[in-house]
Amino acid sequence: MNRYDDLVATLNQFSAPASTEPLAFGEAMDALDNKAYTFTATLAVLPFLQPIPLGFFALIGSAAFIALGLQLFKGQQVLVLPQKIRAVTLSLRMRGALVITCLKIIGFFRKFTKSRLSFLVEGKLGQQMGGFIFMAVGVLVAIPLGGVVPFKNLFPSLAVLFYCTGEIENDGLMAIFALICLVLTLIFYSLLIYIVWKFGAAAINHFFWK
Repeated sequence: MNRYDDLVATLNQFSAPASTEPLAFGEAMDALDNKAYTFTATLAVLPFLQPIPLGFFALIGSAAFIALGLQLFKGQQVLVLPQKIRAVTLSLRMRGALVITCLKIIGFFRKFTKSRLSFLVEGKLGQQMGGFIFMAVGVLVAIPLGGVVPFKNLFPSLAVLFYCTGEIENDGLMAIFALICLVLTLIFYSLLIYIVWKFGAAAINHFFWK
């Protein structure tokens, strides 16, 4: 079984009925063994793919990505997540919908991947690249922009999925795309902050909901 098939099997296991519902995030992580970083990041990003701002859950997700990134950057082989993150639960219906979305996105990415610039996703440099991307995403998704901006975390989510796909397919170009997504996030957030500063919160409602 190759790494992509392994990821698909893991995500399908995540979306399958569990003995105890709703399923705790920590229990899903325990099934990953030594494949924790890429798969945990893929699972952790799933809730951020939907348009509704996550509120307090965004802070939990932020902590998860920062913990992932810091440990990966240091080259730690065994992933450890805080208990509060492990205790977060997702319902069977939500898990199924998120996994379907994730698999469609990763499947689309795979149409353009091949082994190239592998040094960006392999070895120590690859770990540091992934660690930086995860930590940056953790910081960005924690920035409070109010509850009126749909798809606030779209670009950070894509950054994670780009890197994870690149790591699975040994495609360093995907890591570059992930960095581009981080830059686009900064541009998007800066634009939102400027709109709020210039026109007030009412402008956000007008531009993004009407």
